[in-house]
Formats: sequence, structure tokens, C-alpha cells
Amino acid sequence: MSRQIRLGVLLILPLALVAWGCNSEQVESGANATARGLDKTGGALESAGKSVGDKIKDAGSGTKLQGAAATTGNVIEKGGEKTHEVLEKAGDKLKDAAPAVGKAVDKAGEKLSDLKDKAGDKIKDLKDKAGPELKDLKDKAVDLEHKAADKLKDIGDKAKELIKKDAPKN
Repeated sequence: MSRQIRLGVLLILPLALVAWGCNSEQVESGANATARGLDKTGGALESAGKSVGDKIKDAGSGTKLQGAAATTGNVIEKGGEKTHEVLEKAGDKLKDAAPAVGKAVDKAGEKLSDLKDKAGDKIKDLKDKAGPELKDLKDKAVDLEHKAADKLKDIGDKAKELIKKDAPKN
């Protein structure tokens, strides 16, 4: 299920970026900035892991828990290093994917522009073709409305005459 969601996001993302007004250069620049941010974050996490690991080792030295503290410190340091590696790989993949996403954004923009042009022309053609016919239909409907109103008025007048005729005279 998560693969389907990721695939859906990847397919819709270029269209959303185009609709939002981004072009390929902006998308690539954003992806590269994100990749640099991931690299810096990974470095900061590795540095923090080493710092915390050293503090735990120092805090445990000379105590009964010196071995456990050293092991814990080493694990935290290794975790920081691995996190940095993972984020660095993610940044590299993002940098590699940026041009492809930029191209997809450009293609989506071109297709939207073509669709707008084609649909706009067809709508204009329909308006040109159907416009006079719609005006004729409207005129006929107005004429029918007037005729119906006149007929109803005549019927109303005749009904009044019949009522006056049949009404008892005092």
C-alpha cells in the first residue's frame, strides 16, 4: 500500500508543481537544497552522536558501569554515523532525481498548456456554432411565453365574463 501511495505522489507531484507555478529550474534548485540540508543534518547528527557517546563514556569511567557506559557510548556514536550515511545517500539520490523531476514538471506544464489551447479553441468553436442557434431558441421561448401570457389573459377575461353572466342579479 505504501508503494502505491509513493507512486501516486511521484506521478501527481509534477502536475501539482506546475499548477502551483513552479518550473523545472525551481524544482531542481529545491531538490538540491533539500539534499544539501539532508547532508548537513546527517553531519550534525553524527557529530551529536559522537559528543553524547563521549559524554556517556566519560560519565561511566571509573564506575562499576564503565563497560556498559562504553558500550552505550559506542552504540550512540555508531547510530550517528549510520544516520549520517543514510541521510547522505538519500541526499545523493535526491540530487540524482532532481533533473528527472524537473523534466517531468516541464512535460506536465507543456501538456497542460496544450490541453488549455485545444479546449479553449473547441469551446470557442462551440460558442460560435451554437451561439446563433441558442439566440433563436431564446427568442422562440420568449415568443411562446408572450403567447401563453396572452392566452391566459384571454381565458381569465372569459372566465370573468362567465362569472358576471351567471351571477344572480340583485
